[in-house]
Amino acid sequence: MADETFRPQRRPITDEDVSQGAPAPEQAGPTANQQKLDQMAEMRQQVAEEAGQTTPQSPSDGERGFEVQGPIPPAMQKAIQQKRQQGAEPARGRTREAPQAGPQMRVTGSNKLEELLAAIQDKTTVYEPVELPSKGKFYDGVDGPTDGIVHLRPMTGEEEEILATPRFVRKGQAINMIFKRCMQEKSFDPQKFVTADRTYLLIYLRGISYTPEYDVEVRCTECETKFATVVDLNSLYVDQCPADFALESLSGTLPTTGLSYTYRLSRGADEQDIQEHRDRKMKGFDTAGMADDTLIYRTAQLLESIEGLTDKHELVQLLKRLPINDVAHLRNTVNDPPFGVDTNVEINCPSCLADFTVDLPLEANFFFPRRKTASQNLA
Repeated sequence: MADETFRPQRRPITDEDVSQGAPAPEQAGPTANQQKLDQMAEMRQQVAEEAGQTTPQSPSDGERGFEVQGPIPPAMQKAIQQKRQQGAEPARGRTREAPQAGPQMRVTGSNKLEELLAAIQDKTTVYEPVELPSKGKFYDGVDGPTDGIVHLRPMTGEEEEILATPRFVRKGQAINMIFKRCMQEKSFDPQKFVTADRTYLLIYLRGISYTPEYDVEVRCTECETKFATVVDLNSLYVDQCPADFALESLSGTLPTTGLSYTYRLSRGADEQDIQEHRDRKMKGFDTAGMADDTLIYRTAQLLESIEGLTDKHELVQLLKRLPINDVAHLRNTVNDPPFGVDTNVEINCPSCLADFTVDLPLEANFFFPRRKTASQNLA
């Protein structure tokens, strides 16, 4: 082990120092510390002579302990003998035996904890194969699986801690961190997954971690009554990517102007970028006098080109001047690919008995289910 005490090195005496009057190294007199050490040695020698003993030699470097001289009390003799037998204070001239290995340090904790962790292992480390709606058509094996298969395990208390950390949620990192931890394929970056696949994985993960029953509060579109209901996540339909839809399908012609365009599918990183853009707009100084351009910004980010125009800022300007029919066509095309989970939910109002459709609300209790009462459990 390195010595933790600071000991500055003394600068060596050079010929120039000697020429200026400094003593040469071999002529240099003893230092103050050396003089004190010599005085102490003389005192020890004098005490030893008065007691009729010889001064014991100092232990050599690396040796520990010392040799006791003169009459030794019986209790002290017994203690020294016990120490030597235990290897704590070996006799002079002996080499210390290697210390015996003690009990192994546990990484987790007690035997009981180890037993409980082993008992729940099959519930927290089993990964289920999940087929993505895209079927892997838009991945190259680096940004996602080409066969469209990933493996997920249910969430644990550690993942709940992430979801309960405000800074992760505010920065849009929480869901990516959850995907990364619960997905067996660690080489994939969840931010590069197509948005339709991410939405499906989010719902799937919630279903296997808790239950498919999701308690939500909705408002009737007819009578404006707000009420609580339960959505069965198993009832949501999932559309797989059609056989004739692939990378080369990401192009088209605008219905009114006839301009040709190409685009790409939205991914996790795009969703975060769009949310940050909207947040910046909301923090503007004159929000009351500013229009929300999030829809146009989103469309422009996903467009690759319109008749060869590729600059994003210029695409925004073009979209603002296109006929509204062309703008709506582009927005629906780039944001609604022909695959993914259908998040439209049919609801029946208990007050007016009207049927209406809502988009699956992703409330705070999506990953923090409410506690059910006894009457709800019986129902």
